[in-house]
Amino acid sequence: MAISEETFFLNARFEGTLQSQIQQVVAEGILSGRFRPGEKLPSSRKLAKHLGVSRITVTMAYTELLASDFLRSAGRSGYFVSETAPIVPALPAAEKNGESFDWDAVLSATARPDLTHRRPADWRDYRFPFIYGQADATLFDYKTWRLSALQALGAREFAALADDQGNRDDPRLVEFITRHILPRRGIAARPEEVLITLGAQNGLWLASQVVLGNGRSAAIETPSYPALRDILVQNGCPVFEVPVDADGLNPDDLPDADVAFGTP
Repeated sequence: MAISEETFFLNARFEGTLQSQIQQVVAEGILSGRFRPGEKLPSSRKLAKHLGVSRITVTMAYTELLASDFLRSAGRSGYFVSETAPIVPALPAAEKNGESFDWDAVLSATARPDLTHRRPADWRDYRFPFIYGQADATLFDYKTWRLSALQALGAREFAALADDQGNRDDPRLVEFITRHILPRRGIAARPEEVLITLGAQNGLWLASQVVLGNGRSAAIETPSYPALRDILVQNGCPVFEVPVDADGLNPDDLPDADVAFGTP
């Protein structure tokens, strides 16, 4: 992977030569882990143009870093972060000076550890993992998704991509949803009735903020989406859990709650 010259900046207050400052910037990037072994540095021409310095200044800085084993040279391919570059030794944790801050007294609500959903590290090896939010590679239409991404990020669509829509969502996306997605689910909606969220959790959080509060209670299925329960608990909302049967949530079993969250 190549390191972009856009990540380099010079400090006007630096006390030293431009060459030594460039050396320090590169060395700090390597020592901090931002620049990783094997990554290619910008060419001396590109970096010199970006920083507004002479090309020989960058070349001399690279040469010094090469001698210090921060970089390695690959002939005409350029300079790369050395696989044997120095690393910062792990420092012991600093001892506390006796002062502490009581976060429990400030936070209005904390998540219950037993409600947080945790997936095993090897969940992909399970025959039936039942992990939400993950695409099945055998079913996902990658070619169409890639084509759509290329079109959306193309130069012809730059204006639509970069324009500030203000307080509305992308009109073309909303139009596609109202014309193609919702009708298949038996829903007829006008564009002003569609709100694009950043995913299920963002949508549920917004809904809980709008319809809950002031002691209002909610009923949820059990089992249900773990993140929903976390959101409601964080909001301090009284939660009633309703068991589901083979047909899902039975409306007759709903308690006297203000809002019910169900799975369609």
